[in-house]
Amino acid sequence: SNIVKKYQIRPVLNGINLELRSGELYVLFGENGAGKSTLVRIMAGLLTPTMGEVWIRDDSSENRIFYAGHRNSLYQDLTVLENLKLYASVSNNNLANGKIEELLDSFHLLQRRNDKVRELSQGMKRRLCLMRVFLSSAPLVLLDEPLSGLDPKWKMMLLDRFLELKEKGRTVFMVTHHIEEGLKIADRVGLIKRGRLEVDSDGSDVSEELIRDKLNCENA
Repeated sequence: SNIVKKYQIRPVLNGINLELRSGELYVLFGENGAGKSTLVRIMAGLLTPTMGEVWIRDDSSENRIFYAGHRNSLYQDLTVLENLKLYASVSNNNLANGKIEELLDSFHLLQRRNDKVRELSQGMKRRLCLMRVFLSSAPLVLLDEPLSGLDPKWKMMLLDRFLELKEKGRTVFMVTHHIEEGLKIADRVGLIKRGRLEVDSDGSDVSEELIRDKLNCENA
């Protein structure tokens, strides 16, 4: 609540109050430099706010948050399979190893499972990075620009997968600049502008035109 983040004297976030409801899919929009990634990193515990606090209620598990940043954080000299098994070993999810083969098949990486990550295309690396979302059992999933670098087919597949997470009772918070796609799946929608939360509404009350008007741009 009342999150403020300053770098030196410049405020990036200026009094953000946001409450996520259990089991919802919240989509956050905003112009470049508005503070979206800063907010999600604070929520993930990777940054400390200058002022304000983040509270996570009703869960005491060790791995309560899964965070996927917009950069691909993978071990380049390990294979696809080794990366996934390494993540599964630290995810504290007993079912994770059993999901790996199914995910490799679904994400069209089964034939590349023994290839080193450095040999993959950027799109494949992005898909591999996002596969870890579905190996985690964390009740809160934080996604920073998960659709970036993917073609339309993979964007739609991931949107369906994110909806499945919500249907299983997990809370999903997604930062994206893909307005049309984000609105398709959002239970609630937020928009940050100049470090302030200008929109915080039910998804059914927000149109693509409203978001674009708030962003003052034709394309996002």
